[in-house]
Amino acid sequence: MELRHLRYFEAIARHQHVTRAARELHIAQPSLSKQLRVFETELGVALFSRVGRRLEITDAGELLLPYARRILREVADAEQMFQQRAALDVGRVSIGSPPTVGTHLLPRALADFNGRYRGIQLELHEAGTGRLLQLLAEGAVDLAVVSLPVDDVACAELFSEELVVAVSEHHPLAERKTIRGAELVEHEFILFPQGYELRERTLAFCRAAGFEPRIVLDGGEMDTVLRFAAVGLGVTIVPRLALEGTEGLVAIRISDVSLARTLGLIWRRERDLSPAATALRQFLIDRLRA
Repeated sequence: MELRHLRYFEAIARHQHVTRAARELHIAQPSLSKQLRVFETELGVALFSRVGRRLEITDAGELLLPYARRILREVADAEQMFQQRAALDVGRVSIGSPPTVGTHLLPRALADFNGRYRGIQLELHEAGTGRLLQLLAEGAVDLAVVSLPVDDVACAELFSEELVVAVSEHHPLAERKTIRGAELVEHEFILFPQGYELRERTLAFCRAAGFEPRIVLDGGEMDTVLRFAAVGLGVTIVPRLALEGTEGLVAIRISDVSLARTLGLIWRRERDLSPAATALRQFLIDRLRA
């Protein structure tokens, strides 16, 4: 049973006339009559009987007609959905990002994207680079903003940001504008969870400065880490971006080493992005690079 045969059958049933149905379908009347006979032969039943110049649907045709119309309606709906998808009228895209980007950069960017493409549903996952790479590999996110470099993914570099030491405004170091890494040996650190690139960068920085950090709190998310740092529990290393809009914290630059991270937008090479994901990818590249 071919879809075109169902279309031909439904049109003839509606018009009760082969010539008028052929005109609607933009095919020749003899060709339509031939295809009807092929379809009836395939089914092993007569779908119409001729009454004068008019075709009258048979009992077998009456049984088939609601199925044919339901199938054609579903096909039309599917075609419309794909047309809307291609035109970005509908769609869904999932993006992952570290908390700083999710809090400070994505709200306005995603709001503007939504204003341009109202029918696209957005989904956000906040996590560290390790977890985001896992989500991307599993197909749980289409795109992710992560710290570079990373392997085995397609990537567009976005921007670099400075990492600073964040301390409470009442901390003994709060009056300092800059600090050398070795001077932090006497201070306690607040660390991010396993899988966060900032955790590994902090540990590597301390070891390069010649000491193993004394950890007072291990495993807090960004907001938690900043809150504990603000009440003086310890110091932490964060992107300067993370301190925008926060109260009770001071940023201190590290003077003897250039400490920064580069963020990029990544996606899987072997997976074709949907039109919605492709549109968001280009939108974020343009926005976040700017």
